[in-house]
Amino acid sequence: MDSFRGSHGASRPVSPDPFADRYDAHDAPSDPIAMQSLSATAYPSPRLRRSPSPGVSPQWSPEIGLSFPRGGHSYEPVRSSLPPTDSRAASLYSTHSLAYYKTKDQETQQLVDRRAGEVAEWEVHWITPALMIALFVAGVAAAVGHHFFYMSLEGKPSTNQLTMVRYGTALAFFVKSALVGSIVMCYRQRIWHTFRTRALTIAGIDGLFSATEDPTQFFYNGEMMINAKIATVMAICSWLIPIASVLSPASLTSEITVLKNSTLCPQVATLNFAKEAEFDFRGEGSYAGSSLVYYNTTNFEGEGDYFDYYDRPSQNAKRLVFASMYLKEPAVGTNASINSCGEGFNCTYEINFEAPGYKCDLYADSTHADAGDTPFSMDVLAPKGDNLYFAVVDQGDYKMPQTETGAHGIPIKKPFPESLGVFDVEPTLWIGYVINTRRPWPADAPEEYKRWGTVHEPKLVQCVAYHTNYTFKIDYLNSKQNYTRIQRDFLRPIVDTTFNADSRNSSEGTASPSSNFVSPKGDVQNYKRTAASHAIMQLLRNFLGGSVSYSRGLYVTSSDISETKLVDATTPYPQQDLPAALQALFEDMLITLLSDPLLVVADKQSVSCTKNQSVSVYKYKREGLWIGYAFAVAGAFVCLVIGGWAIHQNGVASDTLFSRILVTTRNPTLDRLSVGACLGGDPFPKELTRTKLRFGVLLEENPREGPLGTVEHCTFGAVGETKDIVKFGTYAGLKKYRADANQEQGRWDEKEPLLEKEGLRRR
Repeated sequence: MDSFRGSHGASRPVSPDPFADRYDAHDAPSDPIAMQSLSATAYPSPRLRRSPSPGVSPQWSPEIGLSFPRGGHSYEPVRSSLPPTDSRAASLYSTHSLAYYKTKDQETQQLVDRRAGEVAEWEVHWITPALMIALFVAGVAAAVGHHFFYMSLEGKPSTNQLTMVRYGTALAFFVKSALVGSIVMCYRQRIWHTFRTRALTIAGIDGLFSATEDPTQFFYNGEMMINAKIATVMAICSWLIPIASVLSPASLTSEITVLKNSTLCPQVATLNFAKEAEFDFRGEGSYAGSSLVYYNTTNFEGEGDYFDYYDRPSQNAKRLVFASMYLKEPAVGTNASINSCGEGFNCTYEINFEAPGYKCDLYADSTHADAGDTPFSMDVLAPKGDNLYFAVVDQGDYKMPQTETGAHGIPIKKPFPESLGVFDVEPTLWIGYVINTRRPWPADAPEEYKRWGTVHEPKLVQCVAYHTNYTFKIDYLNSKQNYTRIQRDFLRPIVDTTFNADSRNSSEGTASPSSNFVSPKGDVQNYKRTAASHAIMQLLRNFLGGSVSYSRGLYVTSSDISETKLVDATTPYPQQDLPAALQALFEDMLITLLSDPLLVVADKQSVSCTKNQSVSVYKYKREGLWIGYAFAVAGAFVCLVIGGWAIHQNGVASDTLFSRILVTTRNPTLDRLSVGACLGGDPFPKELTRTKLRFGVLLEENPREGPLGTVEHCTFGAVGETKDIVKFGTYAGLKKYRADANQEQGRWDEKEPLLEKEGLRRR
């Protein structure tokens, strides 16, 4: 049984082993780099602490904390003396010059044999640059796609909001993933350039390898941030870019807006007073209440020489007019907006129709007090008189009843009077009112005027009934109706006669010319249309007649005008522009008629309209998306340029996979440094983390020749034992040396095991 002596001089028996001369990381012979500098704290086992080779004084290397011998190597690895035919034999070359040996695993040995014949080249494989660019382009394309996706949604109803947000979030995360992937690949190229040009401690190298996965490296690995600034910034970018994936989906919001659409509204409500001219309450299926007029008749069955004549406004007409008066705005029918605009829509349109109306003009005021042959003098108005409002609206009015009637309104007395049912006049409205100017009276004003406190200006208005052509704009907003009169044209008087008042009673008198009288026995259609106009005007006049006076400190109202919007709600005074207000009041009544589709005058009309809908729509805030994406794309592009330049400088495209670490750390020094830490567990020896390494060409004093000749070896190593890698240099396993070996030794099959080639070369 043989024995050998360890570092402490103790002998221990071993079994014969044909592989006894293989390199043992835990029991290696002395090497140019001695292990004496590693402290007992880092490696507590006595078997792991070795003394320097005898007769060689160590030289300390401050870069890695190791001792280098001043003399030649005390250990020269040699080829095993065992015959190569032995299946357990192994050939050992210096690991500094491509070691080649036999393994116990036949499959592994076959792989070793095949790999010994492979060659490497200074070549940038297309996959890595292509992936870097493809990921960047994919990220930018997804960002642009995200933009156009949100643009396609803008202004549209915000339906399926959750689904759209999910799509946007998916695009944002794809942008983030693609750009970060491109940056990480570029970052890996950059750190290999850093390893070649900078000496870093193992802790610093750890930080660079893990910075894109472990953000804590930025807080306690100061060396990484000082000696690899560009790589550190790239790693920081890989952590910041995901913020864009949070900001960009939030750029799509929803808000309430109005969607407008110019279209056709086929069934809007309008008025057609001509239909009253054709109405016959005896008609089959007719409903008398739907007319604005109640009629009396000379023959209920409509037989013989009969005629129908006006009696009074219908109950429906009263209901609608009263609603308008008391609401102080037009009444709106149920589902009016739906019927006109369609469900869920607001709309705006114009309607045009002919209907009765009042043409009101200022007849006299305080500066022109001559009232002529008016039914009353202006002296009845303040400040001379006691009245703030005084109106006569029934001169020559249609008598009710016309004559004594029996059942069904049939006149009892025969023959019928010639004036039965005849409209000889449509009463003119004579309205006097006072404006309170709120100015104090001048000093020379009569004392009786000063009782009013401020200056009062009397005015007299005359309103004549006309057939009028109206154009209204109707707006429906959230089922609320609003209207605006666009145009009003007074066509002709409803009854074109002149009334001459009786001097004893201003309400009595005669009208002329009689040829313009409207008789039920003449043009029946014209009569019925006049009757409908008279009915609606009569209902208004019922609110206007009478007076509002002030006497002995009290206001006395003798008119229903106070129930309308013609009187200021805060004072007993009428509105200052009473003529315009009165015309608007009558127009409110007409618009109210639109609310009842059962009226005879109710009609439908197809008009051009603008439909609008208050809906929640998507709102795309472009700056919210592009602020984040712009920084992300710009950062990724800069990193792409840096990564591309690093590949150009390195001459190869690399990675941080285990396989790359494996092939770049084949260095005996690293083997010896790793003694006691081979399990890779925590805590990791602190002395090792302080050891500085760089990726370079290993310095060897007497490198042994291998199957490819004498070549240098690229690996991680201490600063003192490595030199710079020169681009396109000739290093271990490169094709140039493979070719040189072929020229010197003759050509053989590239896949032939090198051990056999070596045998051929010996021969």
